[in-house]
Amino acid sequence: MDLSRPDRRDRLDRLAAEFALGTLAARPRARLSRVARTEPAVAQAIRDWEQRLAALAIAVPAVTPPPRVWTGIRQRLGLASEGASESGWWNRLGVWRLLTAFAFVAALGLGIALVAQKAAVPESPIVAVLAGSDGKTALIASAKRGDAFLLVKAVGAAPVEPGKALELWMLPTGAPPRSLGLIPATGIARVPLRAPSDIALANIPALAVSLEPATGSPTGLPTGPVLYSGPIERMY
Repeated sequence: MDLSRPDRRDRLDRLAAEFALGTLAARPRARLSRVARTEPAVAQAIRDWEQRLAALAIAVPAVTPPPRVWTGIRQRLGLASEGASESGWWNRLGVWRLLTAFAFVAALGLGIALVAQKAAVPESPIVAVLAGSDGKTALIASAKRGDAFLLVKAVGAAPVEPGKALELWMLPTGAPPRSLGLIPATGIARVPLRAPSDIALANIPALAVSLEPATGSPTGLPTGPVLYSGPIERMY
């Protein structure tokens, strides 16, 4: 596929974003899926958007809906609020249609925010998806503009052997790596920065993680193998 023309690259980017969001119509989605099997550029565009959207999840805390939400759903579907079988009302087609509509509206709203909006958004996150040599995502680092820390979430990192630790590095252009400290192989870590993220990471195109002694690199530079790396995406 010839992507030398900017308009074609923009169109592919929009289609890949809608594909990852799930808002692309069935026929174009099937067509794009077929093309992605033979065109590496198309497959990569879809993967890039899937990683960007996955990264947004760590900035949004999980929320358990209060009981009134389910009561409202029952009322809108004309179901009795008391005495009704949970499995009975939950399995009704109307429930799934309503929830599908809610999901579509949410996805459409996110799609408008990510695809149509080109202006800077102060709260947009800075994201880096760190993957191993196999291309599988291991860690996701993110920060909002103005935050003086990175949130690093382990999503597929391999266990670390005893006596070893993972160390996170900034990779400045034309300069040696700079350590951001040790991070765990599981859970979410808050990694402090020396300045707000948009300043501290201004000239940092990528992050990397190396395997180091339990107390960190003894030299101030990576001494062990680099396990994961990835570019920083500024989503604003």
